[in-house]
Amino acid sequence: MNTSAVAIGRTRTPVGAWYALVTLSVVTLYALIDGQVLALLAQSLKTDLHLSDTQLGSLRGLGSVLFSAIAVVPLGWLADRVDRRLVLSACILVWSIAVASCGLATGYWSLLLCTAFLAAGEAGLSPIVYALIPELFPQRQRMTANFIFYATTILGAGASMAIVGAVIEHIGLVADWLPNQVWFREPWRRVFFVIALPGPFLAMATWLICLKRQATRARADAPGPTREEQPEILRFLALHWKAVVGVFVPFGLALLGAGAVFAWLPIILMREFAFSAGAVGAGLGASTTAGSIAGLVITAASAKYLTSKWGGVTPVRLPQFGFLIVGVLVPLYLVARSPTEMFLIAGAQTAAATGSSSLLPTVVQNLAPAHLRGRVFAISTVIATLFQVISPLAVGFLSDHVFKKTGGLLLSSIVVGAPCLLLAAATLRLAEKHILKTVDEVVCMGHERFNTVGG
Repeated sequence: MNTSAVAIGRTRTPVGAWYALVTLSVVTLYALIDGQVLALLAQSLKTDLHLSDTQLGSLRGLGSVLFSAIAVVPLGWLADRVDRRLVLSACILVWSIAVASCGLATGYWSLLLCTAFLAAGEAGLSPIVYALIPELFPQRQRMTANFIFYATTILGAGASMAIVGAVIEHIGLVADWLPNQVWFREPWRRVFFVIALPGPFLAMATWLICLKRQATRARADAPGPTREEQPEILRFLALHWKAVVGVFVPFGLALLGAGAVFAWLPIILMREFAFSAGAVGAGLGASTTAGSIAGLVITAASAKYLTSKWGGVTPVRLPQFGFLIVGVLVPLYLVARSPTEMFLIAGAQTAAATGSSSLLPTVVQNLAPAHLRGRVFAISTVIATLFQVISPLAVGFLSDHVFKKTGGLLLSSIVVGAPCLLLAAATLRLAEKHILKTVDEVVCMGHERFNTVGG
């Protein structure tokens, strides 16, 4: 009786783990909001700061993606050696200050500097969160925790756009609370300041997360790598490069293709249909949220059914169909004649994209040994970033210099987006066997380590 009670107690997930999961989900939602504010205010920034489409694209490319790639590797390295709560709390403070600083921008270069610090702060979020989840939840609950976190993140992507749209639409309500200074006069400046306010509170909530004592002590007591052990991450990448590239390159291509469309869709709607930023945020927020819910339901049902037929290849094969569907739907924007039709297409793409990427965190966690996980996630972000940095620059360049007529921005997005998504599906299909082989080897490696430690 007592033995059973003890066993149940040991397998029960602590309340603190669920508090941590909720906190990390809210922090991720906050990061999504910070990203959407630039997209929804892009037309206002273009008008008031006299920016070209190429410059707008570089804010999402050079400013966001490139500096994120520069910062993510040292942050991933730091997160494997220092208290991850401390690192993430510091990142939140940095990017919230950067958001507020965007409201003080006077031109392209000052805005680029602010977005660079914003991206550098947010760069630590993904590798730290996915490295924290295995410390919070036992392996039998890890996939559930990953799915819950990913589901809230995906739903938050749509909600974040609706939240930013609402803030933009009602920003006049806080006008009387702000000083009557020149940098508060334009509404878009006020939006940046309001969006930055939750940052310090979320940093404190993150610091209050409780980790398992043995996990914290194990990392604190772990000896520094010897000369022979130092390049272990390089040996792992060299040995399993086909699997690593086979996962990260297709998802990078998919991000490039999706970013070519979704990053510019708010601006396209404002230009083509004279929609306000608030209306665009509300419409896209509703459609992407509905698409996310549908995608999560379809993905869960499909994965359960197909696992009995495909087995372990299911998390790798489902995204192939998702990328294909999203890519095929991209040209439909050309025949859309109303905002409603564009919202419907965006919702359908979101549903397919959700299924494409919902299983990626578990695949990457299984792909990497536990002691290299933070760095492997960081490297995955860098590889994806190398593709993402091209997307906004390519679309902005084509819009400014090739497709200059009305509707040129939409055509530029389609020319970049559709081929990349179709290529992502094809390359992931070719990499299937290499990915599964590496996952099996890492699982065997984990069992050997466990037996060695146990002995």
